[in-house]
Amino acid sequence: MKNSSTLRTVDFDPFAFTFILKGFERRHTSALLWFPVTMAIAIIAATVIDGTFGSISDVRPVQDAARVLGLEVEDASPPSFPLLRDTYSWFQAATIAAGLLLLHHQWAMMSRCLSSLADNGAIVAPQTIKSSPLSRALRIDRLAGDDPELAFSTFMTRLMEKLSAIAPWLSAAKLLLAVVLSRLLMLGQEQGLFQSLAPSDLSDAARQAWLEEAYRSWWAGTDHVAGHVVYSVLAVIAIFIILSFQVVGFLAVYVIVALHHLTSPGADWTNRDGRYGWSPLGATFRTVIWANALLAATLINVVVYLGAHNYKWILGLVVLYAIAMPLFVFVPWLVFRRVQDTVRRRRASRIADVIQAQGLDVNHHIAETATLLAEIERCHNVRIKPLSLRPVSWSTLTLFGALPIVLAAAQIFFNLRLGAQ
Repeated sequence: MKNSSTLRTVDFDPFAFTFILKGFERRHTSALLWFPVTMAIAIIAATVIDGTFGSISDVRPVQDAARVLGLEVEDASPPSFPLLRDTYSWFQAATIAAGLLLLHHQWAMMSRCLSSLADNGAIVAPQTIKSSPLSRALRIDRLAGDDPELAFSTFMTRLMEKLSAIAPWLSAAKLLLAVVLSRLLMLGQEQGLFQSLAPSDLSDAARQAWLEEAYRSWWAGTDHVAGHVVYSVLAVIAIFIILSFQVVGFLAVYVIVALHHLTSPGADWTNRDGRYGWSPLGATFRTVIWANALLAATLINVVVYLGAHNYKWILGLVVLYAIAMPLFVFVPWLVFRRVQDTVRRRRASRIADVIQAQGLDVNHHIAETATLLAEIERCHNVRIKPLSLRPVSWSTLTLFGALPIVLAAAQIFFNLRLGAQ
Protein backbone atom coordinates (compact mmCIF):
# COMPACT_ATOMS: atom_id res chain seq x y z
CA MET A 1 0.00 0.00 0.00
CA LYS A 2 1.31 3.45 -0.98
CA ASN A 3 1.69 5.78 1.98
CA SER A 4 0.11 9.23 1.91
CA SER A 5 2.58 12.09 1.55
CA THR A 6 3.42 14.83 4.02
CA LEU A 7 1.36 17.95 3.37
CA ARG A 8 2.57 21.54 3.25
CA THR A 9 -0.08 24.21 2.99
CA VAL A 10 -0.89 27.90 3.19
CA ASP A 11 -3.11 28.75 6.17
CA PHE A 12 -6.62 30.15 6.01
CA ASP A 13 -5.84 33.55 7.55
CA PRO A 14 -8.84 35.88 8.05
CA PHE A 15 -6.52 38.74 9.02
CA ALA A 16 -5.21 38.77 5.45
CA PHE A 17 -8.54 39.74 3.86
CA THR A 18 -10.25 41.81 6.56
CA PHE A 19 -9.53 45.22 8.04
CA ILE A 20 -11.45 45.14 11.33
CA LEU A 21 -8.45 43.84 13.32
CA LYS A 22 -5.62 45.20 11.20
CA GLY A 23 -2.46 45.56 13.28
CA PHE A 24 -3.48 42.93 15.83
CA GLU A 25 -2.59 39.86 13.78
CA ARG A 26 0.36 38.79 15.91
CA ARG A 27 -0.82 40.21 19.21
CA HIS A 28 -2.54 38.43 22.09
CA THR A 29 -6.29 38.89 22.38
CA SER A 30 -5.79 40.77 25.66
CA ALA A 31 -4.36 43.65 23.59
CA LEU A 32 -7.96 44.46 22.63
CA LEU A 33 -9.17 45.00 26.20
CA TRP A 34 -8.97 48.74 25.54
CA PHE A 35 -12.15 48.39 23.45
CA PRO A 36 -14.63 47.46 26.23
CA VAL A 37 -13.06 50.09 28.48
CA THR A 38 -13.44 52.76 25.79
CA MET A 39 -16.99 51.61 25.08
CA ALA A 40 -17.97 51.85 28.75
CA ILE A 41 -16.43 55.33 29.05
CA ALA A 42 -18.26 56.53 25.93
CA ILE A 43 -21.63 55.23 27.16
CA ILE A 44 -21.23 56.71 30.65
CA ALA A 45 -20.04 60.05 29.29
CA ALA A 46 -22.99 60.25 26.88
CA THR A 47 -25.53 59.55 29.62
CA VAL A 48 -23.93 62.07 31.96
CA ILE A 49 -24.12 64.70 29.20
CA ASP A 50 -27.78 63.88 28.50
CA GLY A 51 -28.70 63.50 32.17
CA THR A 52 -29.81 59.89 31.62
CA PHE A 53 -27.30 58.03 33.76
CA GLY A 54 -29.87 57.40 36.49
CA SER A 55 -29.62 56.80 40.22
CA ILE A 56 -29.34 53.80 42.50
CA SER A 57 -33.14 53.63 42.77
CA ASP A 58 -33.29 52.85 39.05
CA VAL A 59 -31.29 49.64 39.43
CA ARG A 60 -33.80 46.77 39.40
CA PRO A 61 -32.35 43.80 37.47
CA VAL A 62 -34.05 41.19 39.65
CA GLN A 63 -37.53 42.68 39.27
CA ASP A 64 -37.12 43.22 35.54
CA ALA A 65 -35.77 39.69 35.02
CA ALA A 66 -38.86 38.37 36.80
CA ARG A 67 -41.09 40.36 34.46
CA VAL A 68 -39.31 38.98 31.41
CA LEU A 69 -39.92 35.46 32.72
CA GLY A 70 -43.61 36.20 33.36
CA LEU A 71 -43.36 36.00 37.14
CA GLU A 72 -45.45 38.04 39.55
CA VAL A 73 -43.75 41.27 40.67
CA GLU A 74 -45.18 43.47 43.40
CA ASP A 75 -43.72 46.87 42.50
CA ALA A 76 -44.80 48.83 39.45
CA SER A 77 -42.69 49.08 36.33
CA PRO A 78 -42.21 52.79 35.64
CA PRO A 79 -41.66 53.78 31.97
CA SER A 80 -38.23 55.13 32.79
CA PHE A 81 -35.04 53.65 31.37
CA PRO A 82 -31.86 55.52 32.21
CA LEU A 83 -28.61 53.63 31.82
CA LEU A 84 -28.63 52.15 35.31
CA ARG A 85 -31.93 50.37 34.70
CA ASP A 86 -31.28 49.31 31.10
CA THR A 87 -30.22 45.67 31.44
CA TYR A 88 -31.09 45.23 27.75
CA SER A 89 -28.24 47.54 26.76
CA TRP A 90 -25.94 46.18 29.46
CA PHE A 91 -26.26 42.76 27.90
CA GLN A 92 -25.80 44.08 24.36
CA ALA A 93 -22.66 45.99 25.36
CA ALA A 94 -21.25 42.89 27.03
CA THR A 95 -21.85 40.80 23.91
CA ILE A 96 -20.20 43.44 21.69
CA ALA A 97 -17.07 43.40 23.86
CA ALA A 98 -17.05 39.61 24.13
CA GLY A 99 -17.73 39.30 20.41
CA LEU A 100 -14.72 41.38 19.38
CA LEU A 101 -12.40 39.49 21.73
CA LEU A 102 -13.77 36.16 20.56
CA LEU A 103 -13.46 37.22 16.91
CA HIS A 104 -9.76 37.95 17.37
CA HIS A 105 -9.18 34.70 19.25
CA GLN A 106 -11.03 32.68 16.60
CA TRP A 107 -9.11 34.25 13.73
CA ALA A 108 -5.80 33.69 15.53
CA MET A 109 -6.70 30.01 15.87
CA MET A 110 -7.81 29.77 12.24
CA SER A 111 -4.69 31.49 10.94
CA ARG A 112 -2.48 28.61 12.09
CA CYS A 113 -4.89 25.66 12.16
CA LEU A 114 -4.21 24.11 8.74
CA SER A 115 -0.43 24.22 8.95
CA SER A 116 -0.57 22.80 12.48
CA LEU A 117 -2.76 19.93 11.33
CA ALA A 118 -0.35 19.26 8.46
CA ASP A 119 2.70 19.38 10.75
CA ASN A 120 0.98 16.96 13.13
CA GLY A 121 0.15 14.55 10.32
CA ALA A 122 -3.58 14.96 10.96
CA ILE A 123 -4.09 15.89 7.32
CA VAL A 124 -1.94 14.37 4.57
CA ALA A 125 -1.76 14.53 0.80
CA PRO A 126 -4.14 12.01 -0.80
CA GLN A 127 -3.30 9.41 -3.38
CA THR A 128 -6.00 10.85 -5.66
CA ILE A 129 -8.15 13.96 -5.66
CA LYS A 130 -11.73 13.16 -4.64
CA SER A 131 -13.54 15.09 -7.35
CA SER A 132 -17.33 15.28 -7.12
CA PRO A 133 -20.21 17.33 -8.56
CA LEU A 134 -20.02 19.51 -5.43
CA SER A 135 -16.29 20.19 -5.74
CA ARG A 136 -16.71 21.01 -9.41
CA ALA A 137 -19.69 23.29 -8.76
CA LEU A 138 -17.72 25.13 -6.09
CA ARG A 139 -14.70 25.40 -8.42
CA ILE A 140 -12.53 23.58 -5.91
CA ASP A 141 -11.11 21.30 -8.62
CA ARG A 142 -10.21 24.26 -10.80
CA LEU A 143 -8.37 26.06 -8.00
CA ALA A 144 -6.55 22.88 -6.91
CA GLY A 145 -4.99 21.70 -10.18
CA ASP A 146 -4.19 18.07 -11.00
CA ASP A 147 -1.32 17.08 -8.67
CA PRO A 148 -2.72 15.32 -5.56
CA GLU A 149 0.37 16.12 -3.48
CA LEU A 150 0.12 19.85 -4.23
CA ALA A 151 -3.65 20.17 -4.70
CA PHE A 152 -4.60 21.54 -1.29
CA SER A 153 -1.63 23.87 -1.05
CA THR A 154 -2.37 25.18 -4.55
CA PHE A 155 -6.05 25.61 -3.67
CA MET A 156 -5.28 27.57 -0.49
CA THR A 157 -2.67 29.77 -2.20
CA ARG A 158 -5.07 30.73 -4.98
CA LEU A 159 -8.00 31.20 -2.59
CA MET A 160 -6.04 33.53 -0.31
CA GLU A 161 -4.83 35.52 -3.32
CA LYS A 162 -8.41 36.00 -4.51
CA LEU A 163 -9.66 36.95 -1.04
CA SER A 164 -6.84 39.46 -0.55
CA ALA A 165 -7.69 41.03 -3.92
CA ILE A 166 -11.35 41.60 -2.99
CA ALA A 167 -10.68 42.52 0.66
CA PRO A 168 -11.53 46.25 0.33
CA TRP A 169 -14.81 45.49 -1.45
CA LEU A 170 -15.68 42.78 1.05
CA SER A 171 -15.14 45.12 4.00
CA ALA A 172 -17.11 47.92 2.33
CA ALA A 173 -20.04 45.57 1.67
CA LYS A 174 -20.04 44.39 5.30
CA LEU A 175 -19.97 47.97 6.55
CA LEU A 176 -22.84 49.01 4.30
CA LEU A 177 -24.93 46.02 5.35
CA ALA A 178 -24.09 46.70 9.02
CA VAL A 179 -25.36 50.27 8.66
CA VAL A 180 -28.60 49.08 7.03
CA LEU A 181 -29.27 46.31 9.56
CA SER A 182 -28.43 48.52 12.54
CA ARG A 183 -30.79 51.18 11.24
CA LEU A 184 -33.55 48.59 10.90
CA LEU A 185 -32.89 47.46 14.47
CA MET A 186 -33.16 51.01 15.76
CA LEU A 187 -36.37 51.62 13.83
CA GLY A 188 -37.77 48.51 15.48
CA GLN A 189 -36.75 49.85 18.87
CA GLU A 190 -38.59 53.08 18.15
CA GLN A 191 -41.78 51.06 17.59
CA GLY A 192 -41.66 49.75 21.14
CA LEU A 193 -38.59 48.38 22.87
CA PHE A 194 -39.27 47.27 26.41
CA GLN A 195 -42.25 45.07 25.56
CA SER A 196 -41.58 42.44 28.19
CA LEU A 197 -41.24 45.02 30.99
CA ALA A 198 -44.59 46.73 30.50
CA PRO A 199 -47.13 46.15 33.32
CA SER A 200 -49.39 43.26 32.49
CA ASP A 201 -52.64 44.91 33.64
CA LEU A 202 -52.69 47.76 31.10
CA SER A 203 -55.24 48.23 28.35
CA ASP A 204 -53.94 48.27 24.78
CA ALA A 205 -54.02 52.08 24.66
CA ALA A 206 -52.36 52.43 28.06
CA ARG A 207 -49.75 49.87 27.11
CA GLN A 208 -48.90 51.77 23.93
CA ALA A 209 -48.60 54.99 25.91
CA TRP A 210 -46.31 53.22 28.39
CA LEU A 211 -44.08 51.96 25.56
CA GLU A 212 -43.85 55.41 23.98
CA GLU A 213 -42.94 57.02 27.28
CA ALA A 214 -40.40 54.26 27.99
CA TYR A 215 -38.67 54.88 24.67
CA ARG A 216 -38.61 58.65 25.20
CA SER A 217 -36.95 58.11 28.56
CA TRP A 218 -34.45 55.56 27.20
CA TRP A 219 -30.90 56.89 27.40
CA ALA A 220 -30.23 55.82 23.77
CA GLY A 221 -33.53 57.06 22.34
CA THR A 222 -33.79 59.78 19.72
CA ASP A 223 -34.60 62.41 22.38
CA HIS A 224 -31.10 62.05 23.86
CA VAL A 225 -28.55 63.09 21.24
CA ALA A 226 -25.28 61.98 22.83
CA GLY A 227 -26.65 58.62 23.93
CA HIS A 228 -28.34 58.03 20.57
CA VAL A 229 -25.13 58.76 18.65
CA VAL A 230 -23.03 56.46 20.84
CA TYR A 231 -25.62 53.68 20.65
CA SER A 232 -25.90 54.06 16.85
CA VAL A 233 -22.14 53.69 16.43
CA LEU A 234 -22.04 50.67 18.74
CA ALA A 235 -24.95 49.07 16.87
CA VAL A 236 -23.03 49.34 13.60
CA ILE A 237 -19.92 47.91 15.26
CA ALA A 238 -21.93 45.05 16.77
CA ILE A 239 -23.51 44.03 13.48
CA PHE A 240 -20.20 44.47 11.64
CA ILE A 241 -18.67 42.00 14.13
CA ILE A 242 -21.56 39.58 13.52
CA LEU A 243 -21.14 39.87 9.75
CA SER A 244 -17.38 39.35 10.09
CA PHE A 245 -18.03 36.13 12.00
CA GLN A 246 -20.50 35.01 9.33
CA VAL A 247 -18.46 35.88 6.24
CA VAL A 248 -15.34 34.19 7.58
CA GLY A 249 -17.52 31.30 8.73
CA PHE A 250 -18.94 30.72 5.25
CA LEU A 251 -15.43 30.84 3.79
CA ALA A 252 -14.18 28.43 6.46
CA VAL A 253 -16.95 26.00 5.51
CA TYR A 254 -15.77 26.30 1.90
CA VAL A 255 -12.22 25.44 3.01
CA ILE A 256 -13.51 22.47 5.01
CA VAL A 257 -15.31 21.13 1.93
CA ALA A 258 -12.07 21.55 -0.03
CA LEU A 259 -10.18 19.81 2.77
CA HIS A 260 -12.48 16.82 2.37
CA HIS A 261 -11.81 16.59 -1.37
CA LEU A 262 -8.11 17.47 -1.47
CA THR A 263 -6.61 15.83 1.62
CA SER A 264 -6.79 12.56 3.52
CA PRO A 265 -7.15 12.27 7.31
CA GLY A 266 -4.22 11.05 9.33
CA ALA A 267 -3.05 11.03 12.93
CA ASP A 268 -0.04 11.70 15.11
CA TRP A 269 0.36 8.23 16.55
CA THR A 270 2.80 9.52 19.17
CA ASN A 271 -0.20 11.51 20.49
CA ARG A 272 1.87 14.49 21.56
CA ASP A 273 -1.16 16.79 21.90
CA GLY A 274 -3.46 14.21 23.53
CA ARG A 275 -5.79 14.23 20.50
CA TYR A 276 -3.61 12.44 17.97
CA GLY A 277 -2.71 15.66 16.19
CA TRP A 278 -6.23 17.06 15.85
CA SER A 279 -6.20 19.51 18.78
CA PRO A 280 -5.79 22.63 16.53
CA LEU A 281 -9.06 21.82 14.79
CA GLY A 282 -10.88 21.06 18.02
CA ALA A 283 -9.71 24.32 19.60
CA THR A 284 -10.78 26.30 16.53
CA PHE A 285 -14.16 24.58 16.35
CA ARG A 286 -14.86 25.42 19.98
CA THR A 287 -14.54 29.12 19.11
CA VAL A 288 -17.21 28.54 16.44
CA ILE A 289 -19.48 27.04 19.10
CA TRP A 290 -18.90 30.01 21.41
CA ALA A 291 -19.57 32.45 18.57
CA ASN A 292 -22.87 30.73 17.75
CA ALA A 293 -23.82 30.74 21.42
CA LEU A 294 -23.01 34.44 21.73
CA LEU A 295 -25.06 35.35 18.68
CA ALA A 296 -27.92 33.15 19.86
CA ALA A 297 -27.94 34.90 23.25
CA THR A 298 -27.88 38.30 21.54
CA LEU A 299 -30.81 37.44 19.29
CA ILE A 300 -32.81 36.01 22.18
CA ASN A 301 -32.27 39.24 24.12
CA VAL A 302 -33.39 41.40 21.18
CA VAL A 303 -36.39 39.23 20.26
CA VAL A 304 -37.65 39.18 23.84
CA TYR A 305 -37.39 42.95 24.34
CA LEU A 306 -38.68 43.99 20.92
CA GLY A 307 -41.72 41.73 21.07
CA ALA A 308 -43.91 40.06 18.47
CA HIS A 309 -44.99 43.19 16.63
CA ASN A 310 -41.44 44.19 15.82
CA TYR A 311 -39.95 40.91 14.60
CA LYS A 312 -39.67 42.17 11.01
CA TRP A 313 -36.98 44.70 11.96
CA ILE A 314 -34.51 41.96 12.87
CA LEU A 315 -35.75 39.31 10.46
CA GLY A 316 -32.59 39.67 8.37
CA LEU A 317 -30.36 38.81 11.34
CA VAL A 318 -32.56 35.87 12.35
CA VAL A 319 -32.59 34.47 8.80
CA LEU A 320 -28.81 34.88 8.55
CA TYR A 321 -28.40 33.01 11.82
CA ALA A 322 -30.85 30.30 10.73
CA ILE A 323 -28.77 29.69 7.59
CA ALA A 324 -25.33 30.04 9.11
CA MET A 325 -25.66 28.10 12.36
CA PRO A 326 -26.42 24.69 10.79
CA LEU A 327 -23.71 25.19 8.15
CA PHE A 328 -21.04 26.20 10.66
CA VAL A 329 -21.82 23.36 13.04
CA PHE A 330 -22.99 20.40 10.99
CA VAL A 331 -20.87 20.69 7.85
CA PRO A 332 -17.69 20.16 9.92
CA TRP A 333 -19.42 17.24 11.64
CA LEU A 334 -20.31 15.68 8.28
CA VAL A 335 -16.76 16.10 6.97
CA PHE A 336 -14.92 14.81 10.03
CA ARG A 337 -17.33 12.27 11.47
CA ARG A 338 -15.53 9.26 9.91
CA VAL A 339 -11.96 10.33 10.60
CA GLN A 340 -11.56 7.91 13.49
CA ASP A 341 -12.67 4.86 11.51
CA THR A 342 -10.61 5.87 8.48
CA VAL A 343 -7.31 6.40 10.27
CA ARG A 344 -7.78 3.31 12.44
CA ARG A 345 -8.41 1.13 9.41
CA ARG A 346 -5.56 2.66 7.39
CA ARG A 347 -2.93 2.22 10.09
CA ALA A 348 -4.04 -1.33 10.92
CA SER A 349 -3.82 -2.15 7.21
CA ARG A 350 -0.29 -0.74 6.97
CA ILE A 351 0.86 -2.76 9.96
CA ALA A 352 -0.68 -5.87 8.40
CA ASP A 353 1.25 -5.05 5.20
CA VAL A 354 4.48 -4.89 7.22
CA ILE A 355 3.80 -8.31 8.71
CA GLN A 356 3.10 -9.71 5.26
CA ALA A 357 6.15 -8.02 3.68
CA GLN A 358 8.43 -9.56 6.31
CA GLY A 359 6.96 -12.98 5.66
CA LEU A 360 5.81 -13.38 9.23
CA ASP A 361 3.10 -15.83 10.26
CA VAL A 362 1.21 -14.59 13.31
CA ASN A 363 0.50 -18.20 14.31
CA HIS A 364 4.16 -19.22 14.32
CA HIS A 365 6.21 -16.02 14.75
CA ILE A 366 4.53 -15.02 17.96
CA ALA A 367 7.43 -13.12 19.49
CA GLU A 368 8.28 -11.30 16.28
CA THR A 369 4.70 -10.15 15.65
CA ALA A 370 3.67 -9.43 19.24
CA THR A 371 4.57 -5.73 19.13
CA LEU A 372 2.95 -5.23 15.73
CA LEU A 373 -0.23 -6.99 16.81
CA ALA A 374 -0.32 -4.90 19.98
CA GLU A 375 -0.10 -1.77 17.84
CA ILE A 376 -3.02 -2.98 15.72
CA GLU A 377 -5.00 -3.49 18.92
CA ARG A 378 -4.10 0.05 20.01
CA CYS A 379 -5.30 1.36 16.65
CA HIS A 380 -8.72 -0.17 17.18
CA ASN A 381 -9.02 1.27 20.69
CA VAL A 382 -7.87 4.86 20.26
CA ARG A 383 -10.47 7.63 20.31
CA ILE A 384 -9.87 10.31 17.72
CA LYS A 385 -12.47 13.08 17.86
CA PRO A 386 -11.34 15.93 15.58
CA LEU A 387 -14.05 18.33 16.75
CA SER A 388 -13.65 17.43 20.44
CA LEU A 389 -17.36 17.47 21.27
CA ARG A 390 -19.20 14.77 23.16
CA PRO A 391 -22.76 13.61 22.30
CA VAL A 392 -24.21 15.61 25.20
CA SER A 393 -22.44 18.71 23.87
CA TRP A 394 -23.97 18.18 20.44
CA SER A 395 -27.48 17.86 21.86
CA THR A 396 -27.06 20.96 24.04
CA LEU A 397 -25.66 22.89 21.10
CA THR A 398 -28.54 21.87 18.87
CA LEU A 399 -31.13 22.91 21.46
CA PHE A 400 -29.46 26.21 22.27
CA GLY A 401 -28.74 26.98 18.62
CA ALA A 402 -32.35 26.41 17.60
CA LEU A 403 -33.78 28.50 20.43
CA PRO A 404 -33.56 31.94 18.75
CA ILE A 405 -35.21 30.54 15.61
CA VAL A 406 -37.98 28.86 17.60
CA LEU A 407 -38.52 31.97 19.71
CA ALA A 408 -38.69 34.22 16.66
CA ALA A 409 -41.14 31.85 14.99
CA ALA A 410 -43.27 31.83 18.13
CA GLN A 411 -43.24 35.62 18.15
CA ILE A 412 -44.35 35.66 14.52
CA PHE A 413 -46.90 32.88 14.35
CA PHE A 414 -48.25 32.69 17.88
CA ASN A 415 -47.92 36.32 18.98
CA LEU A 416 -45.90 35.22 21.99
CA ARG A 417 -44.88 38.03 24.34
CA LEU A 418 -42.68 36.94 27.19
CA GLY A 419 -43.45 38.57 30.49
CA ALA A 420 -46.91 39.70 29.41
CA GLN A 421 -50.26 38.44 30.53
